[in-house]
Amino acid sequence: MDISKVFNLVTPLMIVALMGLIMILYGFVDMKQQNNILQFLFGIPIMAGAVGLHFLIRRLAHHNTLHVWIIEAIIVAFMWYGFMHS
Repeated sequence: MDISKVFNLVTPLMIVALMGLIMILYGFVDMKQQNNILQFLFGIPIMAGAVGLHFLIRRLAHHNTLHVWIIEAIIVAFMWYGFMHS
């Protein structure tokens, strides 16, 4: 497998989508937790939004891996900054 294919699959927004999937799976594992439905209500939009935005950016960048990484890194950095200062 070529290294560019790995970098094409593992991008900052796909890592965010993985975090959303982990939230959903954590909701299934710990069913006795209070407010368990919040894991699903926040995990599903995070995962779906990150995957959708990834494919949109990938299409707009004409599948150029470097441009996709730069754009997604900037978007994730702004999301992280906004989350930490909210």
